Amino acid sequence: MRIMHFTDTYLPRRDGVITSLRTLRAALAASGHASVTVAPAHSGQEPEPWLVRLPALPCGVADLRLSRWPLRPARQELLDGLKAYLPDVIHVHSPGPTGLLGVLAAQRLGVPLVQTYHTDLHAYADAYRVPAVALRVLAEAYARRLGTPMPELTGGGRRAALDAGNRLLLGPADAVVLPTAAVLQRVSLPVAARRMFLVPTGVGPRAADAEAVAAFRARYGLREDGQVLLFVGRVNREKGVELLLAAYTRILRERPATRLVLIGAVYEPRWLRRLLARAGALAAANVVITGQQPPEVVAAAYACADVFAFPSRTDTQALVLQEAAHAGVPTVMVDPELHRTGPLGGAARCVEPDPASFADGVLELLGDPRAARALGATAAANAARHTPAEFATSMLAVYAQALAADSTNSSRVAPVSSAVAPRGSVAPVP
Repeated sequence: MRIMHFTDTYLPRRDGVITSLRTLRAALAASGHASVTVAPAHSGQEPEPWLVRLPALPCGVADLRLSRWPLRPARQELLDGLKAYLPDVIHVHSPGPTGLLGVLAAQRLGVPLVQTYHTDLHAYADAYRVPAVALRVLAEAYARRLGTPMPELTGGGRRAALDAGNRLLLGPADAVVLPTAAVLQRVSLPVAARRMFLVPTGVGPRAADAEAVAAFRARYGLREDGQVLLFVGRVNREKGVELLLAAYTRILRERPATRLVLIGAVYEPRWLRRLLARAGALAAANVVITGQQPPEVVAAAYACADVFAFPSRTDTQALVLQEAAHAGVPTVMVDPELHRTGPLGGAARCVEPDPASFADGVLELLGDPRAARALGATAAANAARHTPAEFATSMLAVYAQALAADSTNSSRVAPVSSAVAPRGSVAPVP
């Protein structure tokens, strides 16, 4: 089978969508299935086979570059170029212009469409206070490019506009993949239950040798006799960094040798400087900000950590939870649904989303290493159940069901080539 993936975010950026996509591609390749990836071009991208790079423009947010094709109707040459790769299934991983192109390509080429709902759009729009009128204009533009009537807005505000966008993008899909059931507790998706499938991303462990760990400690001044509270992810407002820094000031009062290490891209430096100033000179002096790091450096950071901090309430799965678990690092988090339905199976300390509660949860683990190790070991065992191979097997089952659903839809052209249904199956969302 040949799968064509469409994503609005790709290397050299690093985020959960990119990790999930690259993990899936590698596992599919190991099973004998080919992938083609369509993504916005970036000057920092390394040459890569089977990567279709779309001309793109910087959008001014989080170093994202957005494909510029929607600025005018899709040219036939673009669609013909995609058709030449003979995809059996189109898999869209994001809702931006490149994802929109994936939806259009599935319609024009007569190829089954699978969507993964990686991003909680409602939470992000609220975090960044995106004007409702801008979201409505965007949804109208999407409808024009798809040649589809604009869905009727039910109510007003951001939610109504985003719901309309979801109907445009998810409505045509033969299958919609959810990484965890937590998504359904936050938003009502315009998709029949029979077309929704729960498929967690499987992330494998990444070991760090003693030399790399020592180098990380030396580089950032982390003492062997101190303790490390680790955060990995974009150092942005939607990730709960404000809550984390407020909690850290309380942690320092009880355990002054604890360092807070923030690993991830910083896209709003002035906002972060304001948070550090509010936290006070002592806290600011003990916070280590590394910026975005390659996977081997992140692995060394996990090996140094005593507790993993996860203050976000906007993630649909959070692959960093699995990464921390593979390293045996216990997590303190604030999202009860992700705690209950996520890949750790409840093996984390879930607290209320306020600085005092978060600080208490961290201090409890820092003060009881035996309990922390036990919680980390349970988390590691639960995370080990979600392997890249299982991820690929489940996705192949979804692709097979999408192909079967597409073959019964007389409004679609037959798939470009036939696909062999994989072994195994995946249960739809109840």
